[in-house]
Amino acid sequence: MRRTEGMRIFTQALVATGVVALATTGVAAAKGEPPIQPPDPPPYTVIAHAIATAPVGRPLRRTDASIDHAFRAARANAIPKAVARARVEAQSLAAAGGLTLGRPVGIARDAPPAGYYDPDGGRFGPGKWCGRLYRGRRTVRRPDGTIRRVPRFRYGCQVPKNATVRVTVTFAAVPADA
Repeated sequence: MRRTEGMRIFTQALVATGVVALATTGVAAAKGEPPIQPPDPPPYTVIAHAIATAPVGRPLRRTDASIDHAFRAARANAIPKAVARARVEAQSLAAAGGLTLGRPVGIARDAPPAGYYDPDGGRFGPGKWCGRLYRGRRTVRRPDGTIRRVPRFRYGCQVPKNATVRVTVTFAAVPADA
């Protein structure tokens, strides 16, 4: 009996210490500097988004490395197309806003947020294009006469047909009347 009472008191003291530590760090974090806001874009800029695709060439072998190499080459071919499409969109936006488009001042390749499926990374994970592929189901009749459907899988590699790239390009602009 005495032993459990001592354990209960120890547990309460440990929990109280944890609560005090959390409260102290919370207060310290609250007194810190506020988070830094991203800077506003410069006054005369035009931001355009564009998407482009390029076909993935046939890899030399069906391995993760060769498929990934072919995919990266296709993606590298798609990037200039996406930037060119962004320039066309930015020119129409600038004309509508009474601006003359200048040179690009920032380019970023858009990617899905962390935790979301990224088809550009590989079907089975980043850089993994080979793995267990679903082949369908087959019907198995048991000795007692009941029927059971069993999934079938095989190991294989799937080469993507296209590589898609999405970019955001920020262009400098000047007023058209200047």
